[in-house]
Amino acid sequence: MSQSLRFLLSTALIAGLTVPALAAGQSDPGAAAIAAATPPAPAPLPQPPAHVLKYLSPNDIDPAMLLAPPPADGSDQQKSEVAEVLHMQQIASPARRNQAVWDDRHENADLWLPTLGPVGFDLTKLPATARMLDAVMDEREAAADIVKVYFNRRRPWTFNDTIQVCEARGRNGSKVRSYPSGHGALSYAQGIILAHLMPGKAQAILARAEDFAESRMICGVHGRSDIRASAILGTTIGSLLLHNKAFEPLLAASRAELAAAGLTR
Repeated sequence: MSQSLRFLLSTALIAGLTVPALAAGQSDPGAAAIAAATPPAPAPLPQPPAHVLKYLSPNDIDPAMLLAPPPADGSDQQKSEVAEVLHMQQIASPARRNQAVWDDRHENADLWLPTLGPVGFDLTKLPATARMLDAVMDEREAAADIVKVYFNRRRPWTFNDTIQVCEARGRNGSKVRSYPSGHGALSYAQGIILAHLMPGKAQAILARAEDFAESRMICGVHGRSDIRASAILGTTIGSLLLHNKAFEPLLAASRAELAAAGLTR
């Protein structure tokens, strides 16, 4: 065996023995470390976006020009955000926790049913509006992919094992992609457009958009800065689509449909 091969084998053996030994020697942070129960681990490498923008351009959703970076791992602000998630989970009523679970399972236009009602706002009877909202959702999906991959932020529950995760995938979901919230971006993007089309219900719509985004903290999958960023991203998407020529036919069809149903007042 050559000296170089001997060196490589011995280096690999040492690495294999020392890493577990160091991990075993780490002290338990205990319950007092409420905001950072476990030390940060390196985030996985970002994966390329899986969706493509149809109406907006990448320049419209340039993460570096749209959002400030999230709090750094291990920073006081990041620890404070983890503590806030834990506090929100502790004080949430059973009804609010159930709502957060429902919101997690309805990352689509159904999110408006609690506010606009299943009777008047029945998307099975509003096909043009349903198509428009689906197009917004697809555009949000592509835009959120771009921004999430760019920032590659870890989720709150990766820092503290006591955070409860109500997301359908639980802890088997992505450990990163936390910044911004995709659910929040959806509610704000669709909310801006629906408020424009239904001005008489604008305040209720925008309040629902905010509440839907807040559910993500109660679910343990996003921190405060993720929610703020989702408001910026979603509002940007919705505002740009309202003035997008390619999107205008969908918008016009929905406007006419909602007017005919008496829902624009």
